[in-house]
Amino acid sequence: QRTGEPLVLRQAGVLTAFEDTLIVGLSSRLVGMNPLNGSSRWEAPIATPRGANDVERLIDLVGSVSRVDNVICARSFQAGVGCVDASRGTVLWSRAANGIQGVHGDDGFVFGTESDGKVIAWRRASGEPAWQSDRLLHRGLTAPLVMGRSLAIGDFQGLVHVISREDGAPLNRLTTDGSPIVAAPVLAGNVLVVVTKNGGVFGFQPN
Repeated sequence: QRTGEPLVLRQAGVLTAFEDTLIVGLSSRLVGMNPLNGSSRWEAPIATPRGANDVERLIDLVGSVSRVDNVICARSFQAGVGCVDASRGTVLWSRAANGIQGVHGDDGFVFGTESDGKVIAWRRASGEPAWQSDRLLHRGLTAPLVMGRSLAIGDFQGLVHVISREDGAPLNRLTTDGSPIVAAPVLAGNVLVVVTKNGGVFGFQPN
């Protein structure tokens, strides 16, 4: 048990595992814990709190995370994106980023959506930006889903945008019931599944 933060974000947090270590998000830190007794093995900060009050300093980690082998990448709420070596508990890189949704990725890149609707790809090894797309500005985007050679992203109008993983170019647009997509898209087998605010569950067969 740990002392709570002044404010805690009411949003899905981070909880995953690497080998025999439980990895949780505590404020803006990824913490590796012994699952048998809760003791801390390491802590790795993704971002540093800034601001004059508790609201401005609210930078909790938000799910989902992107894990490839021993590297786990996560987003700090409206503050940054970074990757951690879970085998050692060391920060590999951290970059300022103003988003509120989790990230997804592959062995080459980490993908995320910003609060204003930008879609950004960071190089997984270094954190350097690989590309940025401004085509979906101000659409209330979900976190992206890596899906083959493309990304799937939901928006506040119930649309699912399928864009190129290589440069963010638009590939397809799928419609639902017109209400916001409320969570990041997921893959169930080879079916792309999204859920809307009106309670709709939609499955699409990727081409």
